[in-house]
Amino acid sequence: MEVIYEMKMEADERKKQIRQAAIKVFLDKGFRNTVMNDIMEATGLSRGGLYHHYGSTHEILYDIMLEGNKYREKIIYDEMNKTSQDFSEVLSEIILEKMLYQSDYVSIYAMFLQELNHDDKLKDLYKKLKKSSSDSILMLFDEDVRGELSEAIELITDFINTFILGCEVLNARENFVKNKLALKKMIGIILDNNAK
Repeated sequence: MEVIYEMKMEADERKKQIRQAAIKVFLDKGFRNTVMNDIMEATGLSRGGLYHHYGSTHEILYDIMLEGNKYREKIIYDEMNKTSQDFSEVLSEIILEKMLYQSDYVSIYAMFLQELNHDDKLKDLYKKLKKSSSDSILMLFDEDVRGELSEAIELITDFINTFILGCEVLNARENFVKNKLALKKMIGIILDNNAK
């Protein structure tokens, strides 16, 4: 039993190592211009070693996106559980922080969003990620309000993605940060509108 657990850990560690190398390659070359050989070189793995864990750059990107989502979900849960502020106020802060956050994951995510119109596989990945993310956010709410909130979450997701692209593609992050209060009010309006 212990041998199986160790093998699983080794496989998980190897996949994490591959994802970390892929992030660097994607940031350097762009997702569209990256092939498995690039990742193979970055990891030092043999072709068989790499393909044992991942069959394509799409699979790697998907796992990177899932990892980023899980990280963000943990932040949301932690924030919601540690505060006594008004729920809408906390949610506005979390959404604003997500819109303006800067990291390699956000840069990769913006790259991912830009590729959606060019790649049907990525569109499918996006739908899965969006559903997973929406489901995890909805779990924060009582069951009786989840249905009415799903439309609000759709709008909020589109809103967040628009601002992420603005930060990453248009280099508007600094301007958005300067205008955080106005953005927070906009988020509050969206939340209030959909709470009615």
